Amino acid sequence: MKMDNEDLPRINCTTITTYRNTKTGETSTKKVEGPDIVEDVTVQVSPKGLEVLQKVMNSAKQKP
Repeated sequence: MKMDNEDLPRINCTTITTYRNTKTGETSTKKVEGPDIVEDVTVQVSPKGLEVLQKVMNSAKQKP
């Protein structure tokens, strides 16, 4: 079953990327490179978007 882009529900979300030094614990929103730097990503979903996402996930579970 193919869906057009107009049929897909829009989910409003914001992606926040931070960079953290694992040895010192320092964090930065600007890209930092090095051996001890890890990238943390947080996705914030609007309440309405979360409802849509939960409906889709639940309907996918119920299908055989």
